[in-house]
Amino acid sequence: MTTPTTKHSKITLPLLIEYIDALLPSLDIQVPQTAESTNDTTEVLWVAQDKAALSALQIQLKHKIASADSATAGTWDISILSSLIKQPSLKRYELVCFWLPALSQEQIQQYVPLLMRYRDLYAAHLLVALDDSINLQPYGFTPFDILSEPSLNIEAMAAITSSTTSAALWQFNLYDYKQLPNWLNADYWANPENWGKSRW
Repeated sequence: MTTPTTKHSKITLPLLIEYIDALLPSLDIQVPQTAESTNDTTEVLWVAQDKAALSALQIQLKHKIASADSATAGTWDISILSSLIKQPSLKRYELVCFWLPALSQEQIQQYVPLLMRYRDLYAAHLLVALDDSINLQPYGFTPFDILSEPSLNIEAMAAITSSTTSAALWQFNLYDYKQLPNWLNADYWANPENWGKSRW
């Protein structure tokens, strides 16, 4: 795969956590109320590459949850890639975020089926942070420039320099991945020009 020609901004883990914390209240949470459903529905799944990356992620998330302005306590699950491959999820998340900046070009091929499974079945919104030399456009993902988002405050943008590990961000949103064609609307259904002219 070649390097993507679209513009990416380098992001860090603190910046990504800040963005997701700001994004979470705006997500359209539609949880069906059934007998099995509970009030503590998890909305976000964080996925790290390995146990070392997982511990760094947990430290950053604990710091964010402990801050006074965070309302996300109890809404995050955390896992690693090897666990997700061994045990397919039966749970659907509103947002799944893969933090994989150290994943190589060769390793990504092993995990593409997992990313696509979460893209298609288990997440309404999907974010994947990878090395900027890896291109996910052939798999239906679009590059995402997080620094252009108005929901981030100035303090969060300063966090981009607070970490040496940075990545390019890719996204997939189930609700806007495909633009609706002009003909797919009520004006063109059932031949309205023939209404009242003849009996079918």
